[in-house]
Amino acid sequence: MADQNGCRTDYKKLQVSRLDPGQMGVLLARAGAGKTAVLTHIALGYMLEKEPVLHVCVDGVPDKVKVWYDEVLKDIFSTAPQCSVSDLQHSIEPLRFIMSFLNQTFSPEKVEMGIDNLRSQAKFDPALIILDGLDFGRERGLFEKIGELARRQSTPVWVSARSHRHIPDVNERGIPYPIDAMDDLFSSIFILQHEETGMRLRALKEKGSYNPSCADFIIDPITFLPPK
Repeated sequence: MADQNGCRTDYKKLQVSRLDPGQMGVLLARAGAGKTAVLTHIALGYMLEKEPVLHVCVDGVPDKVKVWYDEVLKDIFSTAPQCSVSDLQHSIEPLRFIMSFLNQTFSPEKVEMGIDNLRSQAKFDPALIILDGLDFGRERGLFEKIGELARRQSTPVWVSARSHRHIPDVNERGIPYPIDAMDDLFSSIFILQHEETGMRLRALKEKGSYNPSCADFIIDPITFLPPK
């Protein structure tokens, strides 16, 4: 399928099932491994289908998040010479809103207030919320509140979590720190790991099922796209 800019939008997406409204998913990876890039791919899957996305960055710069989206779009459509990526960027811009917080100022209540304002003032009703960059350790109470937000708003939420080489804790279901004590709060849990052949994206839990049968797959460490 091609849009008005001649860009094919049936690109090979990451094999991550869509969350249902009100569900939470989490992407685990070490610092610098590519959590933001993967979450950006998930968000673009919505935006390219004309569904709006709220991207909440914590301790991040909104302009840097915009650069991520632009670079990922260029990578997606790099083999489509008829595609005007700049036009596509402009066409999906109204489908993305970036909300930024310092880590110590973030709260689910502030995010929900922002969503309510966006709906009433800008008629922006997100179909997905991305929450990236929050350093939360084992703060279960915080994620209980985020889950409540997702359910009240009837909107799926993807969050990122930083894993640590020096904290080897893993629970009996194979879920590592810092999600090991709160894995029940998440419908889907994915981990991104570096390997010699690329980056492996592995499902630890999907749609409520642990150790799902869906296969792990390798993605390019530069573009974070699946192999062609």
